[in-house]
Amino acid sequence: MNIKSISFFAVLLLFGQLNAQNSKDTSTNKQVVIGLKYQPILIDAYKIESVPVINKPTPQAPNYTYQIPSKQVETPKIVNPIPAADFFKKESFDYPSSYVKLGYGNYKTPLAELYFNNKNDEKYSYGAHYKFLQTNSHLNKGFADFTDHNAKAYLRTYSSVGELGMELSYKQNDYNFFGFNDTLELTKNDLKRRMRNFDALAYFNSTPNSKDKVKHRSSFNFNQFQIDQVKETNYALKSNIYSSISNFNDLQNGVLSAQLGLNYMTTKLDTNTTFKRLFIQVDPRFDFVYEDLKFSVGFNSTIFFNGNDTAQPFINPVIKVTYPLIKDVANLYGGIDGRYHQQSVRNLINTNPFVDRYDLTNTFDNVKLYAGITAKVGSSADALFEINYADISNMPLYITRYDSVPRLNSFTTIFRQVNMVKFSGAFNYSFSEKFRIGVLGNFYNYTVNREDAAWQLPDVDAKVNLKMNIKNKIYPHLDFVAMGSQQQRTGIAEATKSISKIDAFYDISAGIDFKFKKKISLFVQANNIMSTRYQRWYNYQVLGFNLIGGLTMLF
Repeated sequence: MNIKSISFFAVLLLFGQLNAQNSKDTSTNKQVVIGLKYQPILIDAYKIESVPVINKPTPQAPNYTYQIPSKQVETPKIVNPIPAADFFKKESFDYPSSYVKLGYGNYKTPLAELYFNNKNDEKYSYGAHYKFLQTNSHLNKGFADFTDHNAKAYLRTYSSVGELGMELSYKQNDYNFFGFNDTLELTKNDLKRRMRNFDALAYFNSTPNSKDKVKHRSSFNFNQFQIDQVKETNYALKSNIYSSISNFNDLQNGVLSAQLGLNYMTTKLDTNTTFKRLFIQVDPRFDFVYEDLKFSVGFNSTIFFNGNDTAQPFINPVIKVTYPLIKDVANLYGGIDGRYHQQSVRNLINTNPFVDRYDLTNTFDNVKLYAGITAKVGSSADALFEINYADISNMPLYITRYDSVPRLNSFTTIFRQVNMVKFSGAFNYSFSEKFRIGVLGNFYNYTVNREDAAWQLPDVDAKVNLKMNIKNKIYPHLDFVAMGSQQQRTGIAEATKSISKIDAFYDISAGIDFKFKKKISLFVQANNIMSTRYQRWYNYQVLGFNLIGGLTMLF
């Protein structure tokens, strides 16, 4: 158990200076270093985005996530201790009908997408979604090519007692390491990676008639993730139980709840080593209102079993207080939080798809302190400003390896104690359904124990999203993303390591959807318009200017 003093909370609410010194991290990651210096060929990565035209955009303000994890390859969302930037996150739509979408791009990129769902029904909801996207450029022996195949099906039933549902999904991504030792006789298959993810979810959400009855949302999830020769299987039971309680003295709107979870994970590495781990989660909460102040009080607890009978408990207090500065317009909030996070191969790959050495050390948010203000003006505009501090044990940082033969440009992880101060600002504006804009910016300051920098984490990132509707026929949209400079380390051994800088960059993407018939539309999506050859991960440049266009048919 590692609980920081509650006095940090008071200091943060006054926006005082936050400092912390901690050297709890005792983990090591010993590996043999082969002294090999080689400058790999820089090949292209990819970014292809396109959203289907819908009959009529939903007239609501966009909902932007203010803390979002970084990722390069389209994979399921995961929990990250320190979100960096989510550049290519697609906005979720509630599609009014089914559609077929066909397109083609300048890198010999075919796109085929099918979305099917049933019509409005009070008892049943079902549908399927399939996406096929790949490149066939054969540039640089094809090392830049990729495939992105996704399939999903769902079924939901509704009754007076609740909602019962099931979802099945399968994703396959093929891509390649960049750089190889050309003195060896290698083929494309020596650097090819195939990532597969199968997910099955069954859930039940109760809806009792009386508000005083106990409600729950319960689910069972089976997930199998595989990359190269590594296979990871996860079984998870989760239930959120909650109930309203009668007013007690001056406490109003009381709700008692608990998040319960059981997670069993097996991981078989390419060394034929198998790890078996069990996580038990119990998160009780008491939410109430006292003299216009909203309180949420409880704790996060995780019990970790690492293949033996020894239980390791981790407990963090949770307190959040919200005060209405201006009723229904502006709220001031602050709190303390913390969490023990299970590490997984899927988590590491989702963050950096070019990792090929896996350390399953779990990350512990010893304490998180935050304070901020939210404001909302009618249904047209909202804003957020927040400052937070995190003290994290065993946070994964990614460093470039030069000891991997034949893959001379892959990454490994090291785990360090990190203190982070982060300032976030966001603003959304929606003028009816004709014009919508969202702006998000994050500023970071890191202090890393036993390291010179927080490797490949930016000091700033930003995103701007703009959408328009012109006479319900033409829908232009534009995305601007930027990331500040980053420090990167090459080499595992301290004696032979080298440090370099990844330059700051920006990326502009734009597209337009033109509905020339009621159910037939044309789309064009242009990515990296300035053809900036930037690097999100060291020595992995993205594609230059790329374009894809096609036809969308609703039915």
